[in-house]
Amino acid sequence: MHPLMPWLVRSRFSTTGRSALLKSALSHAIDRPLSRAVIAAGLLGCVTLIMLPARDHLNVLNVSLIFLILVAVISLFADRWTSIGAAIAAFLVFDVFFVLPYYTVAVAASDHVLVLFVFLGLATLTSQLVYRIRSRTVAELARGRQMETLYELSYALIANVTLDAMLDAIIERVVRLFTLSACSIVLPDRDDEYVVQACFGPAPDLTSRDEVALIGWVHEHGQPAGVGVPPGRIVAPHGTAQGGTRTRQIPTRRSDAVLYIPITSVNQTIGVMRVVRPLETARFTGAEQQLLATFANHIALALERVRLVEEATQVAALARSDELKSALLAAVSHELRTPLASIKASATSLLQEDVCWSDEDRRDLLQAIDEETDRLSRIVSNLLDLSRIEAGVLRPAREWNDVEELVTETVNRARSVHGDRELQVQIDVSQPLPAIRFDYVQIAQVLVNLIENAAKYSPPDSTIAISVRDAAGAATVCVADRGSGIPVGEQTRVFDTFYRLERHPGIEGTGIGLSICRGIVLAHGGNIWVEQHDGGGSCFCFTLPGDAQAGSVRASGG
Repeated sequence: MHPLMPWLVRSRFSTTGRSALLKSALSHAIDRPLSRAVIAAGLLGCVTLIMLPARDHLNVLNVSLIFLILVAVISLFADRWTSIGAAIAAFLVFDVFFVLPYYTVAVAASDHVLVLFVFLGLATLTSQLVYRIRSRTVAELARGRQMETLYELSYALIANVTLDAMLDAIIERVVRLFTLSACSIVLPDRDDEYVVQACFGPAPDLTSRDEVALIGWVHEHGQPAGVGVPPGRIVAPHGTAQGGTRTRQIPTRRSDAVLYIPITSVNQTIGVMRVVRPLETARFTGAEQQLLATFANHIALALERVRLVEEATQVAALARSDELKSALLAAVSHELRTPLASIKASATSLLQEDVCWSDEDRRDLLQAIDEETDRLSRIVSNLLDLSRIEAGVLRPAREWNDVEELVTETVNRARSVHGDRELQVQIDVSQPLPAIRFDYVQIAQVLVNLIENAAKYSPPDSTIAISVRDAAGAATVCVADRGSGIPVGEQTRVFDTFYRLERHPGIEGTGIGLSICRGIVLAHGGNIWVEQHDGGGSCFCFTLPGDAQAGSVRASGG
């Protein structure tokens, strides 16, 4: 049994349910045998009273046709026996009130006897034909509504992805089709305690021992049970009628019919669907119980679909994690080995007592150790930042900072590392840069990574241009190089973790620098992208959103 987190009880579709209950109550009031008999007698009496004043001007054929039409009309809404009764009653009224001598069953003219019995035969035959046609029409319409509902339900299960949306769609259609006053889906949680997963109308009382016991019995045995349903009859989950005994009674209104249906998948019972209908509306028939079992099967499919989606998501996450671990090991093992080998070689050389190193040689070895240590520190820092970004726990320490000062200071530090490269800084002074709250260290790392990426993928004698400008209250920083550029189809993929361009297989790197840049910029609420640079090469840009009020104060205050 797969665990599912309990959703809050929902009470939607109340307006639709109440109107459906009212319509159903009226229609079922007409469908009751006594009501149909009263209506048929009323129609027969009204027609008789209307024709009595003019009976001397009506011949028996006209009267027989009128009563024949009346019997056909009654058969349109009455059941089989009411229709036969209406035909016999019309025969008697015809004989007593419209055939001489009046007010007696005796017949004066012999030819009227034939007319009367022919009328009785035609009326009975007509009533049965009309009743059969109406019954088949009603059955086909009901079957059509059921098929339409099942189609809508199947579409809802396909269209809705989340569990609560699918269960809401199922409950809505169950309430609408069966005119229910309450419908609930009860599922066990991680602790095997029953919780209401979705609900329309009053929810089941899960604090009642009898209610929980009945739900548990249905869940354990995989068979429906209820109160106010046809006695001694239950319906198996897949619609096979079986005889059986009912379980204990639960506290409920005597005017309610309550039915508990197991939600069964292929291997096990997942939960229970509880439906309630007022008895004044109608009891649950065997056909309705079978259709409700079909809906329960759809609920089981929805739950199984959610379970499979969760498992597929977990499998994909595990596969992604394994892929990241493999790529990380492959990239880091190489990137870490190079600085460690250089540090080890320099330190071992300095420790050799049989070699007399000059001051210049000793300084070169110590400088190599210092540079490779810094390189190793950057790799470890990038890995830590990547882990925080992947875990979604990167939290910038935002403070008010000057973007121009950040760019100037970061570029000056980069010149000491890339002394052989020309770094040009262009700051747009036509509009004052807005005051921005950002994490100084993180944004400096973004700029350093972009400069190192430009230096790595552009010719050694080319220029790297760093520009800063105001863009609708946000600061935009761009780093442009004169390299071979990035194909259009790969401009978005270069920000993926461990992604490397195939056209530069000989360039070393872990492939995490740009992904770290994207994670930091997105954490600040900005955006980062790459575009083709005029004259060749690539231009990486990122924006930092500013505060309009603070920017205006800064612009006016100087």
